Amino acid sequence: MARRLADARREGIDKQMIFPTGIDIATKNEGELGAALARSYNDWVCKLVKGYESVFLPCAAAPAGCPERMAAELRRCVRDKGFKAGHLVCYCGPRNLDDPSFHDYFAAAQELDVPLLCHPNSVGELTDRFDNFFKLHIAGRPNNCTTALIALVAGGVFEKFPKLRVAFFECSTEWMLYWMHRMDDDWEWAADYAEETGGAALKMAPSDYIKRNCYVSCEADERYLANAVAELGADHICMATDYPHFDSKFPETVSGIRQRSDLTAPQKEMILGGTAAALLKI
Repeated sequence: MARRLADARREGIDKQMIFPTGIDIATKNEGELGAALARSYNDWVCKLVKGYESVFLPCAAAPAGCPERMAAELRRCVRDKGFKAGHLVCYCGPRNLDDPSFHDYFAAAQELDVPLLCHPNSVGELTDRFDNFFKLHIAGRPNNCTTALIALVAGGVFEKFPKLRVAFFECSTEWMLYWMHRMDDDWEWAADYAEETGGAALKMAPSDYIKRNCYVSCEADERYLANAVAELGADHICMATDYPHFDSKFPETVSGIRQRSDLTAPQKEMILGGTAAALLKI
């Protein structure tokens, strides 16, 4: 933790959300084993950050392989341990995130007023078909987050839980714009045949739910970041360094955003901290 703190200061970071690299272990094991692993991770990470709680903010692991335990674990972490957010597994086998088994978890997050952070895990049928890590990594992040986004928006989750806030990571901001436009385009005709197409789940355009309920992390060097700011607003975009992984821009993420010429100073300040502070209520 001392080394991590020194690196955070080198990067210019005041506070940092942390996830486990082996995120599937604590979130995807099925049944009571999965619930026990999530509890164990959450207890362990509290000890890990002890003495550094003002800087490092753990994301509460939720046992998606045991949906009936997810809400209780989130409440325990928020009320007893002071966690500011819960994890949302993008892909969990045969169940999509609009499955009713996840509704208690969404209700708990809405009740506690904490965001769910959708960190992709690069698994699933469309990802597993590739034969090396390069191809898997290209496909895995957007495949997982897209599955989650479509289920939450088109599946009516945000209609049912209007105050639920979900942030998506590691796909760039332009990824969300494409799917927002794609869903709006389909909704135009699906709404005309609502009962037959499933469009009845939505009372407004998909983009309206995204602009109300969704947040996304950006890359310091992504080409069309200004487009996302124009469409989503800087108050729905936050910075993620992905430290300490191989594809992180550390220690040049913060400086890379500050040096951009296509964003205003207030927009940069929202992306560098204002959005996250509001999202996490800190």
